[in-house]
Amino acid sequence: MEKLGIISGGGGLPCDVARAAAADNRPVHLIGIEGEAEQQISEFPHSWVKWGEIGRLFSILREENCVDVVIIGHVKRPDLSQVRMDLGALKLLPFIMKLKTGGDNSILSKIAGLFEDKGHRVCSVLDLVPSLAADLGEMSNSKPGASDHDDIGKGLEVVAAMGRFDVGQAVVVVNSHVIAVEGAEGTDQMLERCQSLRQWGRKGRHGVLVKAPKPSQDRRIDLPTIGPKTVELALAANLAGIAIAAGETLIADKSAMMEAANKGKLFVRGVNITGDLS
Repeated sequence: MEKLGIISGGGGLPCDVARAAAADNRPVHLIGIEGEAEQQISEFPHSWVKWGEIGRLFSILREENCVDVVIIGHVKRPDLSQVRMDLGALKLLPFIMKLKTGGDNSILSKIAGLFEDKGHRVCSVLDLVPSLAADLGEMSNSKPGASDHDDIGKGLEVVAAMGRFDVGQAVVVVNSHVIAVEGAEGTDQMLERCQSLRQWGRKGRHGVLVKAPKPSQDRRIDLPTIGPKTVELALAANLAGIAIAAGETLIADKSAMMEAANKGKLFVRGVNITGDLS
């Protein structure tokens, strides 16, 4: 089988994809972005690139004969003024400057187009490793109550509305009140903000984190993702649960995520993006 190039950001998903490919007897080569990718990628054939080493990245893909690539893992937007560009990047400077505008989906779709212009196929992780996708229904022992269903429905509506403007994939709803929406900072930081927002005035855990792809989301890249840390932060924010789009949300380290949710008595539920909660 053709070798798969895995452009690796942070988190455990790049290694999850590599393990699944290896189980399918498919060779891989991981390219880790320094300061973003985890050292765990060294378990597999790998190389490292710095932000700005675009020419080196494409050279590695050519040398390793990787036509198919998957772009996976979270990254922070770099400060372009601090990035040292190699010759390959300088040749693409007009393209890079265009990336300074637009939402995440717009930017990442342009990046996927660049890979295709260079002769690569950008693959969806959902096609490569469907087991990483959220299941429909309960994924933990706890279940949402009636008020949680209302919060989930409202959250899905808000995420869909935001997505039309390429803004965010997540929202926190408590007692039908939207208390936080995801911006450029990402889900983890949004949940950290929620820890100080106790003004809804009820003791105990209430509210739901809702994550779903944008209506125009490029399903090959930047799919919504949760993992054990998401559960940890949701518990710290006193939320009752997490609702995610079934089949379209990735779960990093699923067993650890479910263990953490069960330990904290937090519900995790996969829902249809249409809002049908059954």
